[in-house]
Amino acid sequence: MKIRLVAVGKIAPHLKEAQNYYLSRLGFLELYEVKKGRTKEEEGKKLLEKSKGFTVALDERGREMTSREFAFFLLKHPFITFVIGGADGLSEEVKEKSDFLLSLSKFTLQHDIARVVLLEQIYRADQIIKGNPYHRD
Repeated sequence: MKIRLVAVGKIAPHLKEAQNYYLSRLGFLELYEVKKGRTKEEEGKKLLEKSKGFTVALDERGREMTSREFAFFLLKHPFITFVIGGADGLSEEVKEKSDFLLSLSKFTLQHDIARVVLLEQIYRADQIIKGNPYHRD
């Protein structure tokens, strides 16, 4: 399994430790941070340039999954890219060109927090796949 996470901007300092915690445990995950643009359309072009494989855009109107469903979803796609927009969200072009729209919650999440939540869920899915007791139903 190979996963790429492409996000706009650097993560806030108070969330960096959480991000690094999960990155240290997910050796198969690559993180790419693209520079903020003047518009979400400009950011979208940068995000799409770094996207490879099956592309999943995070969007509050996307499909929600349980952690187990997410684990099986990851197994179906050997190379997957997750795309997280900046403060203004994702451009329509990114949503249209993505293979799948995923919602982490019906809540609107600040993009840095969404990044940490996604990393935790990827870690949880990896533990489910490996049969480790991290996940409890």
